[in-house]
Amino acid sequence: MAIYAPHFAEYSYRLASGLARHCDVRLVLNRKDANQQWELADIAVTTPFNTRIRDLSLRRAGAIGIPASFMDIISFRPDVVHCHEVPEVYTSKLIQFLRPLGIRLVLTVHDAIPHSEGGSGTSPREDGWRARMRAAASVVTTHGESCIADFRHATPDFNGEIVSSMHGVLMVPPTRAAAIEPESARILFFGRMWAYKGLDIFIDAIDLLDRRGVAHEAIVAGRGPEMTRLGARMEAMPTVKTIDAYISPEDTGQLFQSATVVALPYKDATQSGVLASAYGNSRPVVASATGGIPDVVTDGVNGLLVPPGNAAALADALERVLTSKSLTATLTDGARQTAAGQLNWDRIADGLLPSYRKLAGRTVS
Repeated sequence: MAIYAPHFAEYSYRLASGLARHCDVRLVLNRKDANQQWELADIAVTTPFNTRIRDLSLRRAGAIGIPASFMDIISFRPDVVHCHEVPEVYTSKLIQFLRPLGIRLVLTVHDAIPHSEGGSGTSPREDGWRARMRAAASVVTTHGESCIADFRHATPDFNGEIVSSMHGVLMVPPTRAAAIEPESARILFFGRMWAYKGLDIFIDAIDLLDRRGVAHEAIVAGRGPEMTRLGARMEAMPTVKTIDAYISPEDTGQLFQSATVVALPYKDATQSGVLASAYGNSRPVVASATGGIPDVVTDGVNGLLVPPGNAAALADALERVLTSKSLTATLTDGARQTAAGQLNWDRIADGLLPSYRKLAGRTVS
């Protein structure tokens, strides 16, 4: 099988590693995206697989005019191609090549319904790309049962198989890296700063912690319009440190590991790469009970859940974690177990294998 990933390089690399235990895999990555992830050599794999890293282009390549990244897929002669649903031209064009060749498509849909404020594109052109991808797919995978329900609502005419496949851990530190102990009472808010992520709710909660006299340090790290909109307010808060810049994978890992807890006060959500990164670094979360997050976060086991949009509830939950060493230890252990179990890439690959085998007309081994 082949995986075509102009985006989600680390996700795709870890999935390919899990699948390579069972079948031949070719992974095609976008060089720009791959360069912003971990060094591939730092990601431990148990079974080698074929990786091509390309500067993606739709310009003519060779006598027959097929882009090199597409030739990487077609020349491998896969039974199945797995793509991510990202409303952009590369994947949409590749699908046009696959159909006449009889190659079956598995599509991972990250956001069945676009986020309320920022994030997924909703222009007519992007909606058209999204619709063509879904129409071409034989199997759609989503991150949890809640996301399946969203997909059925958004695409009621889809007749293929829909599979729940969790978002595996990310930003797992290399085995050679020394472990970093968490800083006392440090809260991390990380990621693309779109409005739906709830940065304003987080700032309100931090203000409440400050008024209550709860010792804490808040790190807000990432880029996006909310950093601009809320920047002046955060600068005036003595316990908030902002990092409005590109953050390397190494620095990202250090940020997660140095945190006591990771905050995800999303106003709406499907699943979250930030959540996967928190668990990949054995850090518990305080998160909104929205979308697919409760499919992974079990309140009191690997994190705490709060109602979305409720700053007081978020502050209460953060205070519980910051002031109770026993609770923090319990949740940290739960995060570690979730990473090793539900969000383990080998387990995720094993769950997808029957669908791949069925498309290829082969018996599951």
